Amino acid sequence: MASILTPSAFQIKIKEEHVVKGIKTTNETFFTLGNITNVDRRIVTIPAQTPIDLFNVNGVRPSAGTFPSSSMKYARITNLDTTSSLAVSFTSSKSPDGIGVIGTDLTSSYTSGGVGGVIGLYAGVPTTASVSGSGMTLDVVISSSLIMSQSLGLNIAPDDCATGTYNVNLIGGSGTGATAQAVVTGANPSTPTLSTVMVLNPGRGYVVGDLLTIASGDLGTGQLVTNQPFTNNGLIPNVTNNITREIAVYTATGQGGTVSVKSDGGVITVVKPVNIGTGYLENQTITISQDQLTNVGFGVVSSDYTNTLIADDVADSSAASMLALTSSNINTNVFQAKIAAGGSGYEVGETITVNGAEIGNSTDAVFTLTLNDFTENGARSYWTMDVLPTSSLMFSSPQVTGSTFNGFFEQDIEFVSVYAETERMDVEYVVVNSDNA
Repeated sequence: MASILTPSAFQIKIKEEHVVKGIKTTNETFFTLGNITNVDRRIVTIPAQTPIDLFNVNGVRPSAGTFPSSSMKYARITNLDTTSSLAVSFTSSKSPDGIGVIGTDLTSSYTSGGVGGVIGLYAGVPTTASVSGSGMTLDVVISSSLIMSQSLGLNIAPDDCATGTYNVNLIGGSGTGATAQAVVTGANPSTPTLSTVMVLNPGRGYVVGDLLTIASGDLGTGQLVTNQPFTNNGLIPNVTNNITREIAVYTATGQGGTVSVKSDGGVITVVKPVNIGTGYLENQTITISQDQLTNVGFGVVSSDYTNTLIADDVADSSAASMLALTSSNINTNVFQAKIAAGGSGYEVGETITVNGAEIGNSTDAVFTLTLNDFTENGARSYWTMDVLPTSSLMFSSPQVTGSTFNGFFEQDIEFVSVYAETERMDVEYVVVNSDNA
């Protein structure tokens, strides 16, 4: 912004003088405010026994009687009446009340503990706070779940899977929601086998004795079936050498599979999958080129070999099952903790603790509150003082503290109002602002 106004200094001098027994005492205080761009001075006449907003020091934009609090550097209010006192009130902006929002689930604010309790609903459980909050109660649900990052024992580990790592749902049993990381190893590529199942999401509601499974197809789809040869329903070339060779085969989606190719009597007689691969589909055509057959030793070959896969040639992974769950696979913990009574005075980062004895003799449950857990819409606070006749009140910040200003510094003032206690009177105010706040 370009302006013809040049910021300047604003000087304040306070002089006190009194004489006692002929001895004169004088005290003078000086201070200077720099980079001042605006000084607003007014004298107003206020009616008797009627509160008047003198000015607003929490405005967003400057306007008549309104000043952004960040720009205000100094203010003075002077009672110009010679006989009556003036009441000056500071009204705060709405303060944080820190009241918990009833019905809010605090499990997203869970920090630690709440483990090992008896399953059940515990209503209206009291809490203790680490800072200033009080009065919050919770409805806590203790439930059972699988233990995170634990490997589950395998009962049936299928060997018709596709090599790789899978995130799968664990189905069955009394609970819901559990997932796991399943690893299929291919030490023998003809029979890739499920080797480990590790819990990723513990779910809820599982009990000792539950039997969990991984569904068919969750560990790979479209593997070649190794226990039977292809039907040889396409082109069958003639060859000059009778041998057996293993050759890799591909389709648009299938890969990793190999087949054993056998010729007898000058013709290819048997093509049988060896490595099962994955991703093959019914009605896809497998082609082994004339050059491939020649290169691996079949001699003079009359044409490509082709075969269209039928339903019996491909299969998804079989279902896998875990050993029955034991107590070593399960723990109990806080599944839900909803605010039943909001209390008050809570703040961001404050921890609240539920005594474990209140929730089935678990360990103490601790939650760290976030802004979403409570409201910040408290009532305004007030602070009022008398200014004696012909006296002044000076302040240099729109932030104060007081017995009814929530008990902490830097509480923003929103309005400064005045009240003539007995009769109409004149009041002067000065507000000094800087544009670089």
